[in-house]
Amino acid sequence: MIRGGKSLVSSPPAFSNDAKKLLICTGNTVSIFSTSTGLQITELEGHTALVTSVIVVPALTPGSKFLCYCWTASFDGTIRYWDFSVPELMKTIDIRFPIFSMVIPSLFSQPMESHEKTPDLFAYVSTGDANQQVKRPNALCGHIRKCNLTKSRLAGGVTLAETQKPECITICSSGKYFGIGDKHILRIWNVPAKDSERSEIKKIKLHHTKNLTTLAFHPTERIVAAGDVTGRILVWRGFGNIRFSTSDRSINRGLTTNEEGRPGVRGDDDAESCTTWHWHSAEVKILVFSSDGAYLYSGGKEGVLVVWQLDTAKKKFLPRIGFPLLFFIYSPDPSISSISCADNQIHLLKMPSMEISKSIAGIKLPCSVPEISNDSCRRFVFGNTTGLVAVCAENYSIQFYSLFDDREISQVQICERNHQPGDELTVVLNLVALSLDGCVMSTVETRQPEEGIGGLVSIKFWTCGSPMKDFSLSTIIYEPHRSGFSIIRPETEMREL
Repeated sequence: MIRGGKSLVSSPPAFSNDAKKLLICTGNTVSIFSTSTGLQITELEGHTALVTSVIVVPALTPGSKFLCYCWTASFDGTIRYWDFSVPELMKTIDIRFPIFSMVIPSLFSQPMESHEKTPDLFAYVSTGDANQQVKRPNALCGHIRKCNLTKSRLAGGVTLAETQKPECITICSSGKYFGIGDKHILRIWNVPAKDSERSEIKKIKLHHTKNLTTLAFHPTERIVAAGDVTGRILVWRGFGNIRFSTSDRSINRGLTTNEEGRPGVRGDDDAESCTTWHWHSAEVKILVFSSDGAYLYSGGKEGVLVVWQLDTAKKKFLPRIGFPLLFFIYSPDPSISSISCADNQIHLLKMPSMEISKSIAGIKLPCSVPEISNDSCRRFVFGNTTGLVAVCAENYSIQFYSLFDDREISQVQICERNHQPGDELTVVLNLVALSLDGCVMSTVETRQPEEGIGGLVSIKFWTCGSPMKDFSLSTIIYEPHRSGFSIIRPETEMREL
């Protein structure tokens, strides 16, 4: 049996400290890719269920830039510590709860003096209980828990929050704050400077009228942004001014405790102000502050990354990626970042121009088709001798994916289509077939009638003289059969699924 293909976009990826590697959660493993070639180098194997988090231990000193250690978490209920340069599993912690998300705040704090005792390392995890949700549909199945990574155990009796379902945890770049969106409430915790199993963890709640989908913390100021299901972005300034009081002047500068004149803040929420921006037509999936905090990036179903100027709310738009956006990740190298798309593809971007330098593509999901065309569709074919599968993907394209090498070989654009959110399919790729040697491809497409008028069936023949499967269009035949197609097979033998 030949197997290949996995999701590259189930969770956010992570860059190595030198930005030469990208660690991607791929099912039960973490696949490590080269950022210069876009090819897989190795993988971390050991988890027995979906890996949901990968955290690279950051380089806090110039001498530790080339260290290659990371933590991973999984639905199998384990947290694992790896040396991914070898790769080698170094530690396993079993907390016996499926882990949906994990952050480790103290990784971002400055190293201790040599004469001081090294403190315990703590992770905060979002866990779930699927069995409880089946037995009691309205039960609170999500929990935010604290785990002592040094002692390999959950911090006894510490549950920070209970939610109806497990939520994704977001942490600020300094590790001082982390939070979750729980329906229409934003929950934020202040991590103690010296964390321990019994440390008090202060928290606040910020309220909204719609369900929240994502959030982001400003890198230096006490500002948090959140996106909602309607496409709105809310920016709270001076959050935690009362509850998270501190002597840090750089944070408190300009804040006030006067409860009057707090525009946009609901009720007695602990914030100075709240402003609302709106451009997206559907839920916001990406929110990321720039490294200097001057800009906020947002993205979603439109496939467009919007750049907001924080002080003026002026916006500009970066080139359309082409598919709904899921994750946007900075690297330690300011010239590289990555963006994950819903078509199971990760693009490596040159910064600040945002040009795509490399793409890492997983196998595409077969495209959805209208019910009227469903019975006559063959959405993928397999070449027995080449190990290639040709998939009718979204955006009117055919993807050639090597099951032997487990990577994309090429894509063929059958007809043009610019992605727009919620747009309807006007063309259906009904059939695709490959010759036995993989050098000839035939496709059948149906242009849908508009309001019952029109409609056109055509067959296209494509030829390829390259092992990279760069097909070029050879022949088009319009309306070859009045009654449509149920199978396509040229004179050379075809293999069809």
